[in-house]
Amino acid sequence: MTYVQAVQWQESAEWQIVMDEQMEAIRKNKTWRLTDLPVSRRVLKGKLVHKVKNEVDMKGKITTRHKARLCFMGNRQIKGLDFDETFVPVAKFTTIRCILVMTAANGWVLHQMDVKTSFLNGHFDGEVYMEHPDGYVDPKYPDKVCRLLQALYGLKQAPKMLCAKFVDFLKSRGFDNIDPDACLYLLMDDGEIIIVLVYVDDLLLVASSLAVIYKITGALHKRFEMKDLGEAKVILGLEIRRDKALGTLKLSQGKYAAHVLEKFGMAVCNPIGTPLEVGLQLVKVNESNDVLPYREAVGILMFLMVATRPDLAFAIEELSRFV
Repeated sequence: MTYVQAVQWQESAEWQIVMDEQMEAIRKNKTWRLTDLPVSRRVLKGKLVHKVKNEVDMKGKITTRHKARLCFMGNRQIKGLDFDETFVPVAKFTTIRCILVMTAANGWVLHQMDVKTSFLNGHFDGEVYMEHPDGYVDPKYPDKVCRLLQALYGLKQAPKMLCAKFVDFLKSRGFDNIDPDACLYLLMDDGEIIIVLVYVDDLLLVASSLAVIYKITGALHKRFEMKDLGEAKVILGLEIRRDKALGTLKLSQGKYAAHVLEKFGMAVCNPIGTPLEVGLQLVKVNESNDVLPYREAVGILMFLMVATRPDLAFAIEELSRFV
């Protein structure tokens, strides 16, 4: 939970490496500059957040890695003083499915990238001050504070700032936004088609040839610190299985669905073909008798419905009435 616990833990060497990597990325990106705190301003805290991530590839192999992120404690920000607008659009699942249909039908190239230390890429023109992170106090200027010049994780306006930076980049490369999705961008270049779908820091790239993919990924690498994931296999929890010879592309969320069942103690339940009994009348019960976090359960099922399981729509509409 804290820096002190991380360096005293039995895996302290692993934690120290990832914490140093995070702080080096922040230094390299010139995320803040040290200054005196103005009399009229207040200083907020930042916190190193530690997590052990279990990642599963398409073959089902599980790998474990340590991850550390310096997060600004945005829960203490005050609207009108520390931030104003925070809204950021994300690609619609309807758009994602439509683009994947076109990709399969036309034999286009499907590629995936994400941004390393994504929120550190957002330029910040506000005035927010943060204390030195625990364990990383500058010995030369221990009494100064950090004025943010770039966004940090946890900063309420960070996603909006990252989105603005992506939009500026894409427009500078000649891309046009395609209505009605604010995160869909298209470029026609010498008869070639390039499509970019943006979902915060995940990018889905579609192009009519591999050469065009290399061109746009090269430009992204020059502008941002990117992680190239190659041909898209999993995007936003959607598992993609493509047969180029047959021209088919299938989406599923099998691993996610299995995780949901396990999370709510239903891993050994009996499957049924109809999501909701015909004519069933639901009645709200006393909340003290609830055995599940109801709102969370409905929200998780709603993600399945929106992405790959429209057959759940009616049942979830009924359940949502009681949220």
